[in-house]
Amino acid sequence: MPAPERVAQWVSQNYPRPSVDPAWLSDCCDWISTEYNISPSTHFDDFVAHVEAQLLQSNLEDSMVPGTGLNPQLIRTEDPPRSGNRRPTSKAKSRTPRRKVDTGPVPLLVEIRTITEIAHSAFNLLNTHQTRLDREDLGLARGNDEQEGPRHQDEDEGPIPNFPRGMLRLELSDGQSLLRAIEYRSIPDLVLGETPLGYKVSVRGGIGVLLCYTASRCS
Repeated sequence: MPAPERVAQWVSQNYPRPSVDPAWLSDCCDWISTEYNISPSTHFDDFVAHVEAQLLQSNLEDSMVPGTGLNPQLIRTEDPPRSGNRRPTSKAKSRTPRRKVDTGPVPLLVEIRTITEIAHSAFNLLNTHQTRLDREDLGLARGNDEQEGPRHQDEDEGPIPNFPRGMLRLELSDGQSLLRAIEYRSIPDLVLGETPLGYKVSVRGGIGVLLCYTASRCS
């Protein structure tokens, strides 16, 4: 049974690209009606809020129609190979400039597949990671010291440290194509070690070395 027309229109208006799979949306609406015992005809706002929550928690590979997001032919993931045995005569000519691909005025919903901090050394990140593991093994978390009251604190104890934050490199997916991005301006909602993979992002503008995007938190 198809999803209610009003719900389908709301989804299409708010998440136009990629197109939501009608079969997925139909199953989602059936599940919401059964699980929460509500109908879009009487509780429309609550109903679409549940639809949105399920969409933002879904794997876009499952919930979207393939080929309705970014055109894969417009994505350049690596420089083309050089022909012959010619060598570049200068450092400036050693790389082929990347194109900036315009995704158009319609927002594109993607999900984060990988997050990498590139402004700090791998050694620094590994040390922080190990410290976090050690503190978690000791059962210490932020705020524990205040709850337990004053006591002697060993050198290896203390709150769990945050990863150093400089610039993030992301791998994004619209459910079919993979996009590589580097943040050029810090997005506070993206936190290394806390932001889950699958976090949804609305992409606007150009795609290439730099991306402009707005974070949308899954609930």
